[in-house]
Amino acid sequence: MLIHRFGIWFDRAGIVRIIEYMIEGEASRGGPGAALSLLTAGIDLLQSLQRSGLSEDDLRATLRAVEQQQHRLYSAKVQLLAEIAERNVAGRLGLRGLPSLILADLRCTYRTAKDLARAVDRFGSRRALTGEPLEPRFPTVSQALADGRLSAQHADVIAAAIEALPTAVRAEHAGEVAAALVELAAERDPAAVQLLGQRIVAHLNPDGPAPDDRQQQSRRRVHLNRRGDSSGELAGDLTASCQAVWEAVLTPLAAKRPADALGQDVRTQAQRMHDAFETAGRMLLATGDLPAKAGVSSAVVLTLSLTDLERRAGAATTHHGGKLSIAEALRLAADGDFIPAVLDDAGGVLSYGRRRRLASRGQRHALFARDRGCTFPDCARPAARSEVHHINEWTRGGRTDVQAMAIACGYHNNEAPKQGWQTIMLGGVPHWKPPPWRDPDQVPIRNYLHHPELLNRPD
Repeated sequence: MLIHRFGIWFDRAGIVRIIEYMIEGEASRGGPGAALSLLTAGIDLLQSLQRSGLSEDDLRATLRAVEQQQHRLYSAKVQLLAEIAERNVAGRLGLRGLPSLILADLRCTYRTAKDLARAVDRFGSRRALTGEPLEPRFPTVSQALADGRLSAQHADVIAAAIEALPTAVRAEHAGEVAAALVELAAERDPAAVQLLGQRIVAHLNPDGPAPDDRQQQSRRRVHLNRRGDSSGELAGDLTASCQAVWEAVLTPLAAKRPADALGQDVRTQAQRMHDAFETAGRMLLATGDLPAKAGVSSAVVLTLSLTDLERRAGAATTHHGGKLSIAEALRLAADGDFIPAVLDDAGGVLSYGRRRRLASRGQRHALFARDRGCTFPDCARPAARSEVHHINEWTRGGRTDVQAMAIACGYHNNEAPKQGWQTIMLGGVPHWKPPPWRDPDQVPIRNYLHHPELLNRPD
């Protein structure tokens, strides 16, 4: 049988359970078992709701009410953990701090345990050394959390905003900042509250926080890990000075390329940043200023077998243990800082890089002087930020001489051949022949951006 109360349909069994819990002896004593019994009964009742009988407004109102009580439960959990911390229960059990105890008792992730421990520090009740109770560090936020007016995420961003204020400013304005952000949290999501908090901090502290050099130095790290397929993962924590250096290096290199004969640059910002990172590394290798390692100047040695080279399959191996496809290895080997070593089937060296495959330093200078930059139509990338491109691939009879090579940036060296563009020499000058689907006549195109003076010549 269903009973209608407060605009919601309940079944009689659920209400009977509530009454049974309330009249138990433990409930009259007010112990934690009573509170948990009532909580359990309430959840049982919610789970037994006849949801199909609720209107859309009732469903949404019930959802908001459940969310509010969930916030209050989070506050109750924080206060329980605060008491556990005050009694140093973790230390008595031989555990390394409150997060370790949270991990053991709640079976959560370490990140969740750290977040809960931080919430205890911010919003948990405290006691003085003499034993009298102290209010939490952020009393306004803690009370709003207990009332269910804030979520844990709201509380965290409000506390973080107040913590970003200098000590003197915080002592004077923490209360009003907390009140303003708590009021906003009643209507906005945590991201909006965080943004307003940042603006309040910027207004109260226009000079910004002073850099903590010691902290930045202690946490600096960079990890370059190779995956099983020889791709890599880059992760780290940069100091302010290192961040400034790499922003200056990568920002211009990662700029979106203007539309050209290949169309719009469809790379994402993250992909452009990746390509800029590779370009910066290649430019650094090309300087020749890197220190030698094991008596060898800084370069990437690519080892590949004659069989793989001839059938254009398999993989080339770098001297650091990574692997590249043969096609990618040959593309990279056109540059003087990637040295291919071709082995016969018995493992002997048939050829080693520069004599057979690579452009010499003098040839590179000649190409720079002739082409001045990437030869692909309408590309403005200068020669210093481009690569040596073999017009006919070395493995297919291409020669390593100036008349058989051109300058092409890494982007067009990769992308243009995929679309069917071909490089040809006309009058000793590189031109690019478009694919038939773009131009049925395949009229070769020269890039005049690096040679504007030639545009006024009659011929």
